[in-house]
Amino acid sequence: MSNDTSALREQLSDQWQKLAIDLIRKGIPADAIFESLLTVGLAGHVEIHGKEPTAGKLVAIAEQLSDQVRREKEALREASGATKN
Repeated sequence: MSNDTSALREQLSDQWQKLAIDLIRKGIPADAIFESLLTVGLAGHVEIHGKEPTAGKLVAIAEQLSDQVRREKEALREASGATKN
């Protein structure tokens, strides 16, 4: 990924985050905002890349989240064990 693309993605991410915060402040439930962002984003990804690549990307994201959850659980167990000693 080029630096231009990275910078653009960072700017887009910042703008989506600001928009979401503004909508939450206006009283729109956060879960509705992020679910709609996810739905629109996935639909766009399918249009551009197709169903199979989009499914692969979702699997990769799910695996990353699963790994993060596993590491967090391990860290909590270790911290709990350290405080008991």
